[in-house]
Amino acid sequence: MSTATDELFRRFTGRTILSPLRYPGGKRRLVPYVAAVLAENELRPDVFVEPYAGGASVSLELLAFDLVGRIVISDADPLISAFWETVVTDVDWLCQQVGSIDLDLKTWERMKTTDFPSRRERALACLYLNRTSFNGALHKRAGPLGGKAQTSAYGIGCRFPRERLAARLRACAKLADRIDVAPSQDAMVTVRKARERARRDVRSVFFYLDPPFWAKSEFLYRRSFTEIQHERLADQLHWLRDPFLLSYDPAPEIAELYTAHSAATVAEIELLYTGTARSAGRELVISNLPKLPTATKLWRSTTRVPEEAGTAVRTAESQT
Repeated sequence: MSTATDELFRRFTGRTILSPLRYPGGKRRLVPYVAAVLAENELRPDVFVEPYAGGASVSLELLAFDLVGRIVISDADPLISAFWETVVTDVDWLCQQVGSIDLDLKTWERMKTTDFPSRRERALACLYLNRTSFNGALHKRAGPLGGKAQTSAYGIGCRFPRERLAARLRACAKLADRIDVAPSQDAMVTVRKARERARRDVRSVFFYLDPPFWAKSEFLYRRSFTEIQHERLADQLHWLRDPFLLSYDPAPEIAELYTAHSAATVAEIELLYTGTARSAGRELVISNLPKLPTATKLWRSTTRVPEEAGTAVRTAESQT
């Protein structure tokens, strides 16, 4: 790993969390890796596009560290798109709601079952349900933290720290002049429009795509993927020549889909977490870039060929 890349990982250690959302499969832990990918390929894109934004952790933190010029975020879920639009255009109202809204089952049920007509109300529902539901999931099957009986020591408001949330909302809003929130739409529509605009304005563009999980996505997202949608995305990205990085849960079926992409590298990385106990999480990353980090302090390194996928998988060696 280059000295410049190693320095990036040090910079991101202990960084402040920007995103106010607890998003299923949140990719905040991948921020140093994506930053390293840009550094290894000597890229500072004018426009960094995240069309499956969710919590938008990657885009926001790269922007805050000035590793990208501006970001474009979008999501197929209208609640999430409404949330981000409100953050960048109406943050005072949202912070006022965060400070005063009731944290109880009655309010949770109203947020869960109401089809809100206004952008403001959808934004508040997104944040409220995300911070008060199990695993941060917006899916209709996700229940409230603490359960319906609220007998747990961790009740419905245990992940709703009002002051901290307001501070994160305002920190994001400070970057608003460099954030474009695209409408709620199909991710590849966002990709196409961003490419067209970048070409028209003669600007460099980079795409980071974090689609719904292959496994159990129907239990996590309001807009999950079918197998056909996963296949369609792989086919569409086959023709994308602009630089992109794709992240997935580590499913052999996904690795196999992208081995046909002549310009793509498929890699499996293992992220190590330290604390009272060590644990590891795995991610599949796919990119058409010529270089991916080969060693970092965050994950182990080896080379192997999984029988299911028939493709080389690289993981990085932890040096904690």
